[in-house]
Amino acid sequence: MSLRGKVNDALGGLASKRTNRQAYGRRTLLVANNWDGSVQQFYHFLFGYLMPVALWVKAHPNKPIMMRDCGPMNTWLTLAAERVDLEIVPPGAALHIVVGDRMAHEVLKGMDFPSDFDKGRLLAGADALRELIGAPRGDSKAPGRTIIINRVSSEDFYHGPDSETHMSGGERRSTPNLAQLTDSVPAAEVIDLARVDPREQIALMESATTLVAQHGAGLAHMIWMPQGSLIVEISPPLPDQVFAIFEQLASCLGHRYVRVLQESVHAPVDLEALSNATKG
Repeated sequence: MSLRGKVNDALGGLASKRTNRQAYGRRTLLVANNWDGSVQQFYHFLFGYLMPVALWVKAHPNKPIMMRDCGPMNTWLTLAAERVDLEIVPPGAALHIVVGDRMAHEVLKGMDFPSDFDKGRLLAGADALRELIGAPRGDSKAPGRTIIINRVSSEDFYHGPDSETHMSGGERRSTPNLAQLTDSVPAAEVIDLARVDPREQIALMESATTLVAQHGAGLAHMIWMPQGSLIVEISPPLPDQVFAIFEQLASCLGHRYVRVLQESVHAPVDLEALSNATKG
């Protein structure tokens, strides 16, 4: 390459870096100080990252932002990007920016700490999130539904090199006879929410007044339900630190809560006990 070519390449590289710095300078990287868990998992993603981000965006309208990649949770970020100038970067790049203080960034406190649930902040975060992804509030007068969340599908992502956790969905925990609950609760609907569009997930849960689910992120959807709804948790043996998470969340949000025990993370559940629990 000629000297002129080398000079042009160098100048072009400098101009490109300057343009990138200027573009990045207009952005604020938002990262999460969430509870013990990865934001690649729905509970920590929803309460620990996305809802705090939604509140920040609401308080800073028209401000371009950057967020770290959240794996399968990016379907929610794609919807957010329709309404806010959002760039997604790999987790390592986000860490590099924060550690090196290379651009404006904010560390947002998560709402997923069980010891620190705050009803006002949770509901405000839920409202801000609706706005962020364009999910209109449903008809509060619609008839109450009974939703059974059945953990069936699993994401291949969680076996790959980019995963921060291991396993997901039915591979991690399951209730093999859960679908049979509709025999004794005929009006109930069995749904695998992992295969439902985020906006539809919210709309579905807004119309529900009873939620039945095994311990796991699906129970986080009680955030969308009318106050006073019934939450039935199928509870396998769990570590003490996570045993009461959803009971505490239900209490905070003003829902009724019933626990039905399960012998192991993949054991059948007592359908009679579960059916009785849905009667409140």
